[in-house]
Amino acid sequence: MSSFDPLDLAFRAGQEMYKAGLIAVINARRQQRGRVPVAWPQVAATPSDVLWTDGSARLIRYRRETPATARTPILLVCSLINRFYVLDLLEERSVVRRLLERGHDVWLLDWGTPGDADARRGLDDYALRQLPRAAEVVTTQSHAEKLHILGYCMGGTLSLMAIAADRLPIASLVAMAMPVALHDDGMLSSWSRTPNFDAAELAEAYGNVPPHVLQPAFKMLDPVGLATKFVHLDGKVEDDDFLRFFLAMETWLEDSVAFPGRAFTDWIQLYRDDSLATGKLMLGGTRIDLQRVRCPIFNIVAENDYITPPVSSLALEKLAGSTEHRTVRMPGGHIGLSTGRAAHGKLWPSVSDWLHAHDAPAQRPVAVHEAVAQQPAAAPRAAAHRPAAPKDLPVAARKVSRPPDRQKIDPRKRKR
Repeated sequence: MSSFDPLDLAFRAGQEMYKAGLIAVINARRQQRGRVPVAWPQVAATPSDVLWTDGSARLIRYRRETPATARTPILLVCSLINRFYVLDLLEERSVVRRLLERGHDVWLLDWGTPGDADARRGLDDYALRQLPRAAEVVTTQSHAEKLHILGYCMGGTLSLMAIAADRLPIASLVAMAMPVALHDDGMLSSWSRTPNFDAAELAEAYGNVPPHVLQPAFKMLDPVGLATKFVHLDGKVEDDDFLRFFLAMETWLEDSVAFPGRAFTDWIQLYRDDSLATGKLMLGGTRIDLQRVRCPIFNIVAENDYITPPVSSLALEKLAGSTEHRTVRMPGGHIGLSTGRAAHGKLWPSVSDWLHAHDAPAQRPVAVHEAVAQQPAAAPRAAAHRPAAPKDLPVAARKVSRPPDRQKIDPRKRKR
């Protein structure tokens, strides 16, 4: 198994040719209409420091200009196969900045680019070893006993596994488009469960499954959207703000990451046997029982998500052992949760208020199902944070009670 892959080299060259051609066409069209040229915008620009490394992974702490008002730090955990800066795309479309503006101490685990040695690492190594090591650095450096976790897509699933295995000093979990029940009606689930699809063969052939295998598959999940975005682009070529966001998104979409080989086979197996949802998953000799997830949960679901269909994420409320569970359903798709204008106007202020509320002693158990209003709102201002009372949130809420006696004390829970 060689680390040199001529197909991957050709794929990377093709990505650069596409980007060069795209910016040339955009500026040619703008010149025809008397507009000045545009350039690729800077992404991931929020000031930060790398405070820990572990192999290819980095633990990032974002700088604050003022002391945090939140007592509990928050650790952001992304997918293994996407670049972290989808959460810090542009200043006006940055989840990191929204949380900083509202007083949080924000950390992020960047898994990095896998090397040859990472091909042998399974999901157990990422979820039950590396993530807990990063969390320990966060709590030690922050002088905190616990931390909040915000897990995006696969990063949420890895976090959920770690919490169920009692490997994290968890205060609360923000689950963002998190795959949980994987026998869903989505195309990814259907492809993964195709009888003739052998994930182990791909991993054996490549080591780490490369982007030139993965990215075309993801693009084919929405072929119509792939084609129509360029029609939409031509109509908005004079709109500077639109182009800034469009080019930032294309930067992220074309910045691909390989899937570590053994972790890839483990992930596909989750789709095939649905063992996370059925309670039969074993990781590193530990049974992953979601009933052991008893922390408060804020579950964010995208209504038009074709990567993590809503039914997959919504299963968390019934499967987790938590007695406090809030579900917010947002219009739009998977990536819009982190980059959409509506999310930055309504969703992230609500998430921040909820996190601030959970800095306080344990609240009365309650489960809430919410549908966020669909109209976009103005971007939040960087102002002193005052958590809103629940009646002020821009949502319509339906309370779903759950018997409080389901909440049990875990005798193995660590004292920190």
